[in-house]
Amino acid sequence: MQTKNSLIIKRTVDVLMTILMLCLMAFQVTGNLLHEWIGIGMTILVIVHQILNRKWYGAVFKGKYNAYRVINTVLTMAVFLSFMFTAVCGMSMSAHAVPFLYGILKVSFARRMHLSMSHWSFVLMGLHLGLHIPLIAAGIKVSGKAKIILNIIFCILAGTGLFFFIRNNMPDYLFFRAAFAFIDYERSAFLVFGENILIMLFWVFAGAHSALLCRKNNGKDEGKNNALLSVIFVMAAVISGLVINMAVPSEQKQGFGNADWSSTAETAEIPETVFAETTESSMVSEGVTEKSPEDKTNVEVNDGFIYVNGGTFKMGSPESENWRIDDEVLHEVTVSPFYVDPYETTQEEYARLTGNNPSMFEGGNLPVENISWLDAVVFANAKSVDAGLTPVYTVTGEGVSWDTGADGYRLPTEAEWEYFCRAGTATPFNTERSIDAEQANFYGHYPYEIEENYFNDSVLEARPGEYRQTTVEVGSFEPNRWGIFDCHGNVNEWCWDYYGEYPKDALTDPSGAATGTRHVYRGGGWNDFAKNMRSAYRAAGESDLATFNLGVRLVRNAGNERSGTVTAGEKTPSVQNGGKILIVYFSWGGNTRGIAREIERQTGADIFEITLVHPYSTDYETVLMEAQEDQHNQARPEIAGHIDYMEDYDVILLGYPNWWASIPMPIASFLEEYDLAGKRIIPFCSHGGGRFGQSLTAIAKLAPDSDIGEGLSVHYSGGSDLPDDVSAWLAANGIGV
Repeated sequence: MQTKNSLIIKRTVDVLMTILMLCLMAFQVTGNLLHEWIGIGMTILVIVHQILNRKWYGAVFKGKYNAYRVINTVLTMAVFLSFMFTAVCGMSMSAHAVPFLYGILKVSFARRMHLSMSHWSFVLMGLHLGLHIPLIAAGIKVSGKAKIILNIIFCILAGTGLFFFIRNNMPDYLFFRAAFAFIDYERSAFLVFGENILIMLFWVFAGAHSALLCRKNNGKDEGKNNALLSVIFVMAAVISGLVINMAVPSEQKQGFGNADWSSTAETAEIPETVFAETTESSMVSEGVTEKSPEDKTNVEVNDGFIYVNGGTFKMGSPESENWRIDDEVLHEVTVSPFYVDPYETTQEEYARLTGNNPSMFEGGNLPVENISWLDAVVFANAKSVDAGLTPVYTVTGEGVSWDTGADGYRLPTEAEWEYFCRAGTATPFNTERSIDAEQANFYGHYPYEIEENYFNDSVLEARPGEYRQTTVEVGSFEPNRWGIFDCHGNVNEWCWDYYGEYPKDALTDPSGAATGTRHVYRGGGWNDFAKNMRSAYRAAGESDLATFNLGVRLVRNAGNERSGTVTAGEKTPSVQNGGKILIVYFSWGGNTRGIAREIERQTGADIFEITLVHPYSTDYETVLMEAQEDQHNQARPEIAGHIDYMEDYDVILLGYPNWWASIPMPIASFLEEYDLAGKRIIPFCSHGGGRFGQSLTAIAKLAPDSDIGEGLSVHYSGGSDLPDDVSAWLAANGIGV
């Protein structure tokens, strides 16, 4: 027999586990940091629970099994396994509680498994609690009539819980039909916890009546009539939940749970005909021309592309736009009509036409990523041939030529991209207000202007939201006003143009600089901060750059407005793979220093640490503000030491922490101090979840005549895998160890 004290301890642990489970299911209330630590606490309690019930495990293979014992045993084992799967997968994605365990499982697998197993834990825990309710309540004397009334009340509440279970898309999470959770961060804590309590109540109710049914069938209760009542009550709860789900209008259902994401790629019907005649209107303050929708059937090619009428708009950003970069000079541009794909190119389409899927995140309806500018050019020609259109590009050893009059598929020019992204707006984002994680897929913890408001995000127009850490299916969010999806976030999109300074004069159908070393890509990706997803923000990379957040969206001509040939003859720096190596790094907390020393150990290369004449504060909160202020002002902190013989080195292994989704400004100071033309720069960075952010494009812009090698991003200090990761990275860049 259990002593009274041990029983109290067990009940206390059970209550605490239930409370923590409800907190874990309220991610939008707790936030990521607290969620991780609550998860650690829950894991500890689960282990304690198993220890306290060790005698039960010792009796598993003893005695006879009736229906109740079979269900209880299976359910107990399932609850334990689901908790453990949830914990292990959660720890492998940890950015705060146990960051040294990050990556012990493939993150994309861990995320999907964590999402499913956490919901299974929630459901199974409810059933498990319910299974023990009759035993716990056995000593409570209640009349038959009172039992019926209580059961009716709980039946109604349980039915409401089933409604929320369905409305919050939990079946999709249980059965791996969703790769991430859509979370409504606007809902109050009271409503979030209220819904979750009702959902758990449904499963507790079902578990309790299952236990009663088993006990009555075993002859331990009054008879078959009462057994039938248990079935009736559970069925009534199920039916009431389904009836509520059908009865509540769809626009009201959004008010009960997560947003009703009906405009996904599977359900959103984008007409082949959208925008035609232009109505000139003085939109917003910058004189942007808004387009009016009018039926215009795309009879030439049935490809679902949207017709965008030509017009004049202000390209770039005004000096008053927060977090603008100097290369966004505002100027007037006129573009001719064209057709644009409302969606980013999917992996399914890319693989069908090229026979290859290079993407890091796999899924037919996910956007293709990890493709270079040259890959995008080849894909555009393949799509043209497939559709019976004239290929636009000719690829030779001298470069890529664009027949501007051809009717095939092509990359948008930078001007066309910004034109269809803005869709008549002149604000930083085409949403007209600051964009949030329910409107786009990005590093949702860092909405627009959080850098200078990190310790008081209540003043922000868009509050911190979910960071999904993966691409999502194209069309998962609302389109812009012209019906074009995912212009902000998900993956960056290649443009035709070479990166260069904007001219100040008005232009018509510009196609970028005549020559260059970097091509432009736009829109930001799943791991970018909001400031780098602005309509005017410009990123740049070499034509062979391929990374996990870089994809493509195609366009094609709408008529004969263009003619002639434009050639992209890229000026590729002449760089040797061998040569003398120098490791240069800046480190504040020590993570980057540790990586640099491991590289030094493996290569024996010379090493130089960037230190400052006026160092940053040693206080974490202070340095956060100092770093964002320097970045905001594009400051160039003065470096204390100097390299006397930079000309002796051919390869620079450049290390830094990812600060506010870019390079720390001391790295900019270094890149501008030395002539690095013709040298090979190979970046490595430590990060807390954002990988490179936009640091690669920052380096590419500051060192336009250098070759950029394949980078290495390390989560915090890298843990025990660091030596192997460094070795593989060096080999990938042709550096012998």
